[in-house]
Amino acid sequence: MKYSLCILLVFSVFVSACQTPLPEKKIWRGSIKIADGQSVDLGFYLDVAVSPPSGYFLVGNEQTQIPEIIRRGDSLFFVISEYGVEMKSRWTGDTLKGRYYRYRADTTFLEFEASPAEESAPYGATVPPSSTPSTKLVGRFRAFFGRDGGTDTTMAATFWARNDSIFGTILEASGDHGLLAGVQTGNRAILHRFTGWQIHRLDVQYEEERWEGRYFTRNLPSQPVRLEPRVEFLARPVGVRNTRMKNPKVPFTFEGTTADGESITSGDDRFKGKVILVDIMGTWCHNCLDAAPLLQQLYSDYNDEGLEVVGLAFEMKNDVALAQKNFRIYAKRHGITYPILFAGSIDRSNVDERLRSQLDDFFAYPTSIFIGRDGKVKKIHPGFSGPGTGEDYQREIENYTRTVRDLLRQK
Repeated sequence: MKYSLCILLVFSVFVSACQTPLPEKKIWRGSIKIADGQSVDLGFYLDVAVSPPSGYFLVGNEQTQIPEIIRRGDSLFFVISEYGVEMKSRWTGDTLKGRYYRYRADTTFLEFEASPAEESAPYGATVPPSSTPSTKLVGRFRAFFGRDGGTDTTMAATFWARNDSIFGTILEASGDHGLLAGVQTGNRAILHRFTGWQIHRLDVQYEEERWEGRYFTRNLPSQPVRLEPRVEFLARPVGVRNTRMKNPKVPFTFEGTTADGESITSGDDRFKGKVILVDIMGTWCHNCLDAAPLLQQLYSDYNDEGLEVVGLAFEMKNDVALAQKNFRIYAKRHGITYPILFAGSIDRSNVDERLRSQLDDFFAYPTSIFIGRDGKVKKIHPGFSGPGTGEDYQREIENYTRTVRDLLRQK
């Protein structure tokens, strides 16, 4: 018995010593299982040679920083506290295998795995095109999503091609769904998006001058989707919703606490006679992540001329300590130097009290409120179209910059 035990221990040590170590700096490709037996491609870069480890999720050329990476031996944990997500995985010698946990009242998990990949491997090209498509998924479309057997939800979509890859996004009044990337095989196109915050898959087939298929999100039931070419149709819906002040004659008020515990209100002297851009946001919101670099750039460029930028954050939980931790991560990621204020949770009662008591038809994170030097609201911009929208993102930059400049010129 003792002899057998010794043999077993020696064998275990030998296997452990021969196992390929976890790569220190590498791009990884894999997939995560979602609803209906489908999967979404995922990609990320990891540097586990540094302490703490660092890395980012990859969608095409887009990089989304992984906020916290923890290594314990052959186990890796990706923590996205802003969104209440944790990815737990273990290195098996050739593959990372694990689960993606989304912590809510009804916590769910999804299985995923990933392996080291060549740096030149194109995202989404796990299945290379087998034939030249007769029609490429390129251009602008009107997007119809089925709800309860109908197609009463109208959005927009834009797609473009680069080599063998297809890129694009879905747009609605609150902003875009983020960059989707994939390939087209024959007349079928499959695009993916995984950023930790988002898990999307668009699977469409070209038939009778339109594209039809399904849209998958995490572990939720998929939706039927139809894309109809519309050359003249704007990429982003216009006039669908109209967030506005209930009483345009009164100022928009705000208050909250920063990551350093400082209490700030709209009545503070620092804001008197200034142009103020209030960003109603949340660290869990991917469109807010897209808007943050622009807001910081505006603050850096125009603060000396009288511009103040304030982030008014509604978080997943009414937890001050957690919110302050998330603010620090958010600020570090984007180099933010303007204040972010904790305004409580996204619970309806809190949002109604703080926002809907002042605003009619508030519906989008982020929503930007432009306040003139006289303290009155001059413009409200719901939603934000990020880098994945191409030309629309450039228009957002131009519109925000022009609005700020115009308000600064007014005395």
